[in-house]
Amino acid sequence: MSVRIERVERYDEAVYAELMERNLGPSVSTTAIRRMRCESFEKRAESIRLGAFDEERLIGLSWGAAKSPSCFVMHVSLVEEEYRGQGIYTAMLDMMLSATRDYDEVESHHHMLNNEIMAIKLRRGFHIVGFDQSILIGPRVTLRYFHNKALLSLMRQRAGLPE
Repeated sequence: MSVRIERVERYDEAVYAELMERNLGPSVSTTAIRRMRCESFEKRAESIRLGAFDEERLIGLSWGAAKSPSCFVMHVSLVEEEYRGQGIYTAMLDMMLSATRDYDEVESHHHMLNNEIMAIKLRRGFHIVGFDQSILIGPRVTLRYFHNKALLSLMRQRAGLPE
């Protein structure tokens, strides 16, 4: 089996919805919470979508968008259950980090029990920077990767992030 990972312009909406439902369960539509977002910025913001494909079947995805000119947020990443443990998630993460080099920071938010994914990100250089509650996730952990090493140094000094 050969899986390829590539940047895509869009996901097929029906395939995307089924993949999300199968892997993350029922969720609130992001259109239902549009009032919580800054649509004028979102229209200009860079968005990055990656797809992992087994032949033509979408078996994994990772997407995010700029939150500001200096911060990129990874909104969701997942791999179909039967493809997990093959390094696909890690390859998508590495590709996403490479594609976001021009941002000072990359944020991601995870359910507090999503240990497997958080462990991968921590090994890749992300840091735990916060905890809060989310309508979409519930209790969540915020992770941040620092492309800008001066900011990382400042966070280590002021917030006690580990070396």
